[in-house]
Amino acid sequence: MRKACMRTEQRNVVPRLMNVAFCSSSVGCGHTRASVAIHDALRARGQLSEATFIEALEHAPRWFSTVYRDGYLRAIRHAPRVVGAIYNSTDIPRRDRRPLGPALDRFEDRIMANFRAHPRLHTADVVVSTHFLTSALLGRMRLRGELQAPVVTVVTDEHPHAVWLHRGVDLTCVASRAARTAAIAGGMDPARVEITGIPIDPRFCMTHQRSFAVTEQPRPMILVCGGGHGLGDIPAVVRSLLATSLHCTIVVVCGKNAALEVAMRALQTSGNAEGAGGPELRVLGYTNAMHELMAAADLMVGKPGGLTTTEARAVGLPMVLLQPIPGQEERNADMLVSLGAAVRAQRATDAGPAVAAIIGDPARLRSMRIAASAAGNPRAAFDVAAGISALLAQGNQCERSDRLLGRPAA
Repeated sequence: MRKACMRTEQRNVVPRLMNVAFCSSSVGCGHTRASVAIHDALRARGQLSEATFIEALEHAPRWFSTVYRDGYLRAIRHAPRVVGAIYNSTDIPRRDRRPLGPALDRFEDRIMANFRAHPRLHTADVVVSTHFLTSALLGRMRLRGELQAPVVTVVTDEHPHAVWLHRGVDLTCVASRAARTAAIAGGMDPARVEITGIPIDPRFCMTHQRSFAVTEQPRPMILVCGGGHGLGDIPAVVRSLLATSLHCTIVVVCGKNAALEVAMRALQTSGNAEGAGGPELRVLGYTNAMHELMAAADLMVGKPGGLTTTEARAVGLPMVLLQPIPGQEERNADMLVSLGAAVRAQRATDAGPAVAAIIGDPARLRSMRIAASAAGNPRAAFDVAAGISALLAQGNQCERSDRLLGRPAA
C-alpha cells in the first residue's frame, strides 16, 4: 500500500523509461497544457521513452463532441449561473448518484467505445488523465480489468469536484492539502491521493520572478488574459484600463479568439490606444511564451482558471480576477483572495479602478506579490512526474473488479 505522502520515497526511486499515454479533452486549454507540462517534466527527468497524446473527443461521434465541447463554452458565456448550479448539485460521491449515475456511466462507455479501444492505451506503461471525462472512463476500465496499465488522474482545479474522483484510478494528484482532504471525503483511498500542485510548463521553474522590491519603472506592465479561448468581456476590461491615467503598458493576450484579436487590434490603431502619458496597448494572439509575459508583468487581469492562476503564482504575479465561472473558478477566486494574492472586480468596467488602486499603492502591490509567490509551486509538473515514477516502481495496482472489492459498481 502506498503512503499518503511520497516525497521521501520519490528521492529513492530509480528512474525508469516509460511509455506514457496522456489522455485529455480540449474543453478549454488548461487540461491539454497540463498534459504537456507533465510530458516535458518526464522528458527532463530522462524517463520518457515514448509518449502519445490522446484527445478523447476526437474518438467520439461528431455530434457528441460538438455538444460536449461547444455546449459547455456556450453555457459559460450565456448561462453561467446554470453551469454553477449543475456544478454544485453534482459535487457528490459517485456512490450516491443512483439511479441516474450508473446509467450515465453506461452511456459514456458506449459513446466513447473508440477511445476505450485505442491501441496506445493498451501498450502504455502508465496512462495519465488530465480531464475528468477520461478519468472516469479509464477508472471504470481498470475496475473491469479492461486496462492493464495503472491510471493517474491529475486534477487541474483547486477543488477536486466529484467528477474527477474514481476509485478505479491508481493515483490522484491534487493541488493542496485542502484538496486532498476533499478528495478523501469524496470517497478516495487516502493512500492514493497525492499533493503535487497543478502542473504547469516547466519553463516557469527557470523564469526569473519579479523582485519584491517595488522599483520605479517608466511603464508598469498590465497583462490581460482570458485564457486560451479569450473568454470574458475583454474589450470592456481594456477600455476601462485605457480610461485611467496610468502611465502603463497593457498587453492583451487574445488566445484562440480571432474575433477578439481583430477588435483589440482595431482599438490599438485608434487614437484611444495610446494617449499622451497614458496607457499604451499591445495585442497578442495565442502565445507559447506566457512564462515570459507573466514574469515581466506587474499585475494580471483575467479569469481565475486553474492553470492560469497557478502559472501566475509560480512567478509571484498578483491578480485582479474577473467574472469567474460559477463553480470551479469561483472556488479558485475565493482561495486566491483569501491568501491575499488577488482581488476581485465585480464587473469588467471595474478593472481600471482596481488596477489603478493597486499600482498606486507600492506597499500593497509588494504584499500581493509575496502572497502570490508563497502560494506558488512552479515544480508541480516534476512532483507529478516523481509520483508517477514512484507508482510504477512500487507496482501499485488498483482492484480489477467490483466483485473482488465486494462493493457495487462505481
